[in-house]
Amino acid sequence: MPEELTVDRILGDQPFAEIGRPEWAVAATRHGCVIAAGDLGHVPWHGAGRWLGHRIGVYEADSLRPRHVVASRYSVCAIEPHPELPIVAVGTGRYDGSWDFEGQLLVLHLETGRVTDLLSKSRQVRHLRWLEDGRLAMLLSPEDKDGGFRKGFELAVAADDWLSAPAGLVDPDSVRHPMVESGLLYDPHVENALARLTRGRWRRRAEVRDLAVLADGRVLAAGRHTDLECWDPSGALSWALPAEGEGSVQIEAAPDDESAWVTYRGFRRDEETGRLVDRATTVRRISTADGGVVDSVEMASASALSGTGEGWLTLRPLGRDAEGALLLDPTHQEAERVGLAARRSNSPALRVRRSTRLLYVDGPGPDGDTPWIHAIEPPGTHGPAAVRALFALHWDPASALQPWCGPAVELGDTLVQAGRSYEQGATYAEARKGTYVVNRRLPDGAARWVFETDRPLAGLDGDEREVYVVYLTGEVETLDTATGEVRGRHTLRAHGHPVTPMSVVFRADQRRLVVGTVDGRILDCTIPR
Repeated sequence: MPEELTVDRILGDQPFAEIGRPEWAVAATRHGCVIAAGDLGHVPWHGAGRWLGHRIGVYEADSLRPRHVVASRYSVCAIEPHPELPIVAVGTGRYDGSWDFEGQLLVLHLETGRVTDLLSKSRQVRHLRWLEDGRLAMLLSPEDKDGGFRKGFELAVAADDWLSAPAGLVDPDSVRHPMVESGLLYDPHVENALARLTRGRWRRRAEVRDLAVLADGRVLAAGRHTDLECWDPSGALSWALPAEGEGSVQIEAAPDDESAWVTYRGFRRDEETGRLVDRATTVRRISTADGGVVDSVEMASASALSGTGEGWLTLRPLGRDAEGALLLDPTHQEAERVGLAARRSNSPALRVRRSTRLLYVDGPGPDGDTPWIHAIEPPGTHGPAAVRALFALHWDPASALQPWCGPAVELGDTLVQAGRSYEQGATYAEARKGTYVVNRRLPDGAARWVFETDRPLAGLDGDEREVYVVYLTGEVETLDTATGEVRGRHTLRAHGHPVTPMSVVFRADQRRLVVGTVDGRILDCTIPR
């Protein structure tokens, strides 16, 4: 199948983006590189495989372009380049939260990128040092928590040839030495080191949670370290609002593109009282021209936004108590408060792009406690606003597959929705987790086709011809909107290395698929006509 996507540019790109929150940066001058390690954070991975959130990057010393990027199961505790050979020893590990310390001793070849775990048993490797006689000295954790959290025992091992040292070479239980203090397992000055290496270009970025592409080509982004940012059509940053709390979550641009409603996460400190205030209850309308706050609404709990192409907007509370949804008209004025039943699910809110109606998912529906897709009808000649149950979230109640709601796109008389799925097996190990995509006829919700995969979902968007399903693995599958047939597959990469998408938006008139990643970058892709 042809690879249809072309990454034209990467917004928010910078050296060391691949490692996320930095923990170490060590220069290997003899080998012309910098080894950096960090943590990309948590990703809700539902499907085949597992999320490895820790990264080790090898960067060219002169250009700082990534040479190798390696995923690690555990946090990096120590990095020690060999004084002569093109290898670096990397100690990783963690306390598992119950009894044991876990970790690996990795040897990374700086030229080939080959990685070997030298430990025969899992231990946290807390410090490393190459000795003058060629041995590798290390400070290992005890086997369990009774041995202490801040202490470890020293061990020094030799190898005939470190370039070809076999996996499992080191037995942590072969010898015991007196316990000594471990000290810090990260570099407290690493951010200053990255800023110095990049001559001030590096700044902390993280997951891009939502995106909007405006008619003039500008891109709005919400994320962990920004309340909102705007990129102009040339790819330059027009303005950015620094994050309070845990940044922003969702963007709903107004039809005229002059403003956008934004939701938030986390807490901020009140300047007068000094107390922490929940930001999730605040929804703001931001000017897309300069980032100024145009309007602000306080809700009883965190809220999800649902909008229509005509400009109607609902702010639906996500708390577990019965609360009223706020309905705003196309002029951004309050039109009505719509009473809703208490929310019964903790699943993600339904997000429908380019919808002609205000849709949300919750139970109970007319058939009991199963979740239904509902529509909030704005007030008009028929009277006040009303809530109408459309159809059940599950298109086939006889099926063992259990769907959760997620991203969707409305395309004329079609609703294409996606989400994570779960199918119970005879045992827990035999249960299936993955992703579904279903094409549903409007207004009755009948399924035209269903697509299932074990890949973990990141987002979905598309038009009347093609639907683009983006996975956390970095893969993008193009489905025929009418039939569900797979038309193409592509793996998103930045500088030759796969990325982990978190959000996606498609602009049909510009043929642009814009993807936000967990490391804070935005891939601006074009799709040939």
